[in-house]
Amino acid sequence: MMKKKIPLAFLLLILRLAAIAQNPYVLNGSAKQDNCHCYTLTTETPTQSGSIWNKNKIDLTQPFDYFFNVYLGCIDANGADGIAFVLQPVSTSLGSRGEGLGFQNITPSIGVTIDTWQNANQSDPSYDHIAIQANGDVDHTTSNNLAGPVQALAGNANIEDCQWHVLEINWKPSVDSMFIKMDGVLRLALEKDLVATIFNNDPMVYWGFTSATGGSVNLQRMCTSLDAKFNLTSYTNTCVGTPLTFADSSVSFGNIAGWRWNFGDGTTSTSQSPPSHTYANPGKYTVTLNITGGDGCTSDTTKQEITVGSYPVAGFNTAPSPICDNNNVIFTDATSLDVGTKSYWYWNFGNGATSSLPDPLPVNYAAGQYTVQLYVKTKEGCASDTATKTFTVLKAPEIDFEKEDACKNTPVNFTSENLTPSTPINSWYWDFNDNNFSSAPSVQHKFADTGTYNVSLIAQAANGCITDTITKPVIIYGTDAYAGRDSTILQGYPYQLQASGGINYSWSPPTGLDNPNIANPIAMLDNDITYILTASTDVGCATTDTLRLRVVKGPEIYVPTAFTPNGDGRNDLFNIIPAGITEIMFFKILNRWGQVIYSSKNTSRGWDGTRNGTPQPSGTYVWMVEGKTSTGSVLKKQGTLVLIR
Repeated sequence: MMKKKIPLAFLLLILRLAAIAQNPYVLNGSAKQDNCHCYTLTTETPTQSGSIWNKNKIDLTQPFDYFFNVYLGCIDANGADGIAFVLQPVSTSLGSRGEGLGFQNITPSIGVTIDTWQNANQSDPSYDHIAIQANGDVDHTTSNNLAGPVQALAGNANIEDCQWHVLEINWKPSVDSMFIKMDGVLRLALEKDLVATIFNNDPMVYWGFTSATGGSVNLQRMCTSLDAKFNLTSYTNTCVGTPLTFADSSVSFGNIAGWRWNFGDGTTSTSQSPPSHTYANPGKYTVTLNITGGDGCTSDTTKQEITVGSYPVAGFNTAPSPICDNNNVIFTDATSLDVGTKSYWYWNFGNGATSSLPDPLPVNYAAGQYTVQLYVKTKEGCASDTATKTFTVLKAPEIDFEKEDACKNTPVNFTSENLTPSTPINSWYWDFNDNNFSSAPSVQHKFADTGTYNVSLIAQAANGCITDTITKPVIIYGTDAYAGRDSTILQGYPYQLQASGGINYSWSPPTGLDNPNIANPIAMLDNDITYILTASTDVGCATTDTLRLRVVKGPEIYVPTAFTPNGDGRNDLFNIIPAGITEIMFFKILNRWGQVIYSSKNTSRGWDGTRNGTPQPSGTYVWMVEGKTSTGSVLKKQGTLVLIR
């Protein structure tokens, strides 16, 4: 007959019920068991009372060090009321509701109270607090308040923070002292003979937890501690081939019955202190630990990922040859690493300089031979061998050149110079800053325009080193002499000349000039003259221009009698010549019908024989002009002219 298989879920249910059936605790009121070693005392429900008591009394003549995980809920401002760890000899069916935390009126007793509701009638402080109190009395002003109240958590006034916290209660009867820690920080200490003063010399008591809610509520839980913990020993080298020692640091309410290690590489151990473990290959491994308590409960799995690193192979790159003394040398890390993280570099550059950067700052060397070393270490403690390279730093040549300022389109001589003759030069490179270049050691060059040119020169030596760039400004000068427009001037009256286009000026002949060597001399003439102007710079670059001056008596307005506007460039404009006239009031041309066909005050323009762009026919026209002399009198004239086409 075939046996029927029992479903796995049913087996797990049976095991859970068996564990609950073996529960060493008595549960009262709203208390319920959550799992093998955790209990809910109150839910978020008003006017609840929950307590759990260990069925077996303990002997207070013997020391104990109990660890519990406590959870005070998530409701801060309106959360209530708190929990208490209680020692009492009376019964396993005690507890109360409301502000007394389920501890109120239990006598005789000692309670470590964690109070999350501030009751003014009990002189509670404004923060969540912890105290040691006697005989079910939760008032902090009576003689039953033995220690505290103090803030339950160091550095945090709120313990209703949705977090689990470790409550440690340590009793040392040899010195009649009780020490209370929260999350490993001492909060309270009491020195008192509890057996004699509280329990009437009866050392046998029950221990348990009580809790309560009133009008305000919170989820309030506790667990007998069963926390699997471990750490590597202080030696932090986790390199492949290095034995690693894992130390158990688990915390349990009672005895730990068993350990289950898994080192992530298929190797396990059931020892509290497993032997040193050596990983055969580098990589990332997850180490886990479970513990089993004396009550048969199994902890959650604690995991820690460790990196078993490989050893780095140090290496580095530098600039390609040639390496020259006028250039900083750049080094970059090229260390190879299969597993791990590089975290430390030590460079020795062979010239007294060192660095701990992965890619150090550029290094300057004098000419010579140097040995550079690099040592690398990883975060896992794996150290490389020292990488070494020896190289030669060559002497770079130093150069200069002679130059001169000059005139445009004039050959300029450029002569190079090697200041380090022991380092011969193979190649020269000139850049004249006008898109022209040369590779000759010395060269002539013409600049087509004036200005300042930043001429540069570099050279390459026979050893391959390239010089620094030498740059010098070259000023190219030029002139464009302009003496002014030919003019008619008044006999015996001063007339100022105005030249341009150069730096230095000379007028020839000097006849009638107050200073023939400036740009703007004063001319006073009796007869017509032609001047030749020479404009130059400090380096020469002379150009010339001619100025013709017609001398007339005046003040007078001279008017021609005819003109031929046929576009041949000769006599194409009809214009007046004012001599000694400071201002033309008007100048008009009228046709035979008396219509004004041209009008202007600008005597430099002249009439071109058109009206609004339309050529006027040949014939006789009337002109009229009025001007003001230098003495302020008015001169009026009119006459006729003949337009010939």
